[in-house]
Amino acid sequence: MSTDDDFRPKLGRIRSAGGRAAKRYMAKLYVRMEKAKPGAFARRADGRFTGARIGRGAGVAAAFVNRSHPFAKFRARRVAVKIRSVRLGKNGLPKARAHLKYIQRDGAERDGTPGKLYGPDRDVVDGAAFLEEGKTDRHQFRIILSPEEAGELEDLNRFTRDVMASAERDLGTRLDWVAVNHYDTDHPHVHVVLRGRADDGKDLVIARNYITHGFRARAEERATLELGPRRDLDIAGARMREATKERFTSIDRELQALSADGLVRLSEPKTVYDRFRSKLFMARLRTLEQMQLARRDRDGWRLSPAMEATLREAGRRGDIIRSMEQVVGERLSLQNVQDYSGEAAPTRLVGRVIGSGAADDAHDRRFLALEGTGGNQWHAEVNLAPGAMPSAGAIVELSKAEGAPRKSDVTIAAIAERHGGVYSGDLHADADPKSSADYRLTHKRRLEALRRAGIVERDPDGSWRIPADYLARAAEFERGQAGAQVRVLSWVSLEQLPEARARTFLDEALEKRGNVDTVASGFGDDVKKAMAARRRWLMAEGLASEEGGRFVIDRKRLALMEREALVAEGARLSKQSGKSFGQAVEGERVAGIYRQSVDLPAGRFAIVEKSKEFTLVPWRAALEARAGMEISGVMRRGGVTWEFGKTRGGPAI
Repeated sequence: MSTDDDFRPKLGRIRSAGGRAAKRYMAKLYVRMEKAKPGAFARRADGRFTGARIGRGAGVAAAFVNRSHPFAKFRARRVAVKIRSVRLGKNGLPKARAHLKYIQRDGAERDGTPGKLYGPDRDVVDGAAFLEEGKTDRHQFRIILSPEEAGELEDLNRFTRDVMASAERDLGTRLDWVAVNHYDTDHPHVHVVLRGRADDGKDLVIARNYITHGFRARAEERATLELGPRRDLDIAGARMREATKERFTSIDRELQALSADGLVRLSEPKTVYDRFRSKLFMARLRTLEQMQLARRDRDGWRLSPAMEATLREAGRRGDIIRSMEQVVGERLSLQNVQDYSGEAAPTRLVGRVIGSGAADDAHDRRFLALEGTGGNQWHAEVNLAPGAMPSAGAIVELSKAEGAPRKSDVTIAAIAERHGGVYSGDLHADADPKSSADYRLTHKRRLEALRRAGIVERDPDGSWRIPADYLARAAEFERGQAGAQVRVLSWVSLEQLPEARARTFLDEALEKRGNVDTVASGFGDDVKKAMAARRRWLMAEGLASEEGGRFVIDRKRLALMEREALVAEGARLSKQSGKSFGQAVEGERVAGIYRQSVDLPAGRFAIVEKSKEFTLVPWRAALEARAGMEISGVMRRGGVTWEFGKTRGGPAI
């Protein structure tokens, strides 16, 4: 006879069932807490649940932890990963098409050709078909994989496929994606566009902690598997080289964590790693001392409050010079390089485009390299759509974008004003008990961005010191982030303008309607000579005269010549394409497929094509997202009112 007692296991989470009396007591306690201090229980719940683990991959991401060895986090091959979830909405398809066009930009491949789309099992993918399949998706993910040793990887295509296959296993669904490799920057990298749809037809929701840690861990895993782990000697050498960088580094972040009110006290090293770390910190502190960002103190080292902002600005300037060097080459003049987002930049700047390149791949932003009339070379970040960038030789006018503080800035300033210039999450919760933890987190992230710009300071207790002029400085920060506003004065080079049979920006300057400040060298001197040549040509053609000391241009005759020049260009394109050219008439409908644009002294024009004929109409940037699509509109004075329609195919001119 068995002495064992029979039992029936009940599967589930181990916990105490509790008693009804205990539950009633806790419920009453929470009610009293809420009455005593409104929002106290809500904050307790916020701290307990953040939503970081909602979505696919949450459990896998939680398993990615550092090993115990001090160099463990440095042993793996490093891969920088940026991920954005982009809501498509009703009008998201044109934006998605523009992004796909952006990442397939000219010069992206090793041989200088445009980037080529590939997928999980194909080396060539039709981007239009990919977008068509995902046109009803709620969102898409845009991912950048940037291995530190990308040049040593044998095949970036295979690396990307391995990373995405690992992600498929982690997320438990097949992933539909396309990718492009970019070799036109300092660090080769990969752009991946991932559809926001799982294989069960539902929205693909990826846990926040997998987005933060999972993709990077899998990418580093694949890179380490192919190249092998980094040796301790290599890691130590890389860290010591980092100590001399004139930019914000991970060592600076460690020093900030060690500091108390800006004072760093280095403890006596006890282990071999501690001795290396102490030597590393001393090397970095000496570099900061040379940059006047740290000084020796009786009790240690005193860090400058402006250290992070200054180092980030120095790093940005270094990035600007490298990116300018890529597009300008030997013509780059280091002492004359200026950043148009800087506070000292003029509100209006006229310059000649000498190149363009990628400024922020994560947000599809590009930059223009300009030669200004004042002799400087300018780097200007712009928010122009793919296909809207003026080519080298074009003349543009830059102006500062309008900037205003965000709604979160107004909230932060209001709370800080009531608490002696201090903001914190707790103060925010007291001011607005209904605010969620995620909502307050967006304010913290905003302050982190402004802290890196040197606008606010964070205290050790997690609170923030907000300056009295916070809103004005936040608005200035927004202006710098918005990019420059661009007005193209001439889509063609300056050399084509003196005898152009169309109105040009030189005419406005000659009539004193525009003001072009120049110097006697470089582009400024070229503008002066072009204005003199334009004046002589207009006088010789009888298109201008001197009246009472004023230079007057016959605009009617010049407009007639401009129309004749447009007809001549249409005849040239007709001969090239074999299709007849028809002029657009004001008040009549223009319809066809937008093929491409053509640059003339009179401006940029769009080629709108039918089966047997085409026409030329004034171009707009919005057309670039609809290349190859059927469009229609009504010709008005100076432009076309467009109505965009369905996609069609066909040969291009």
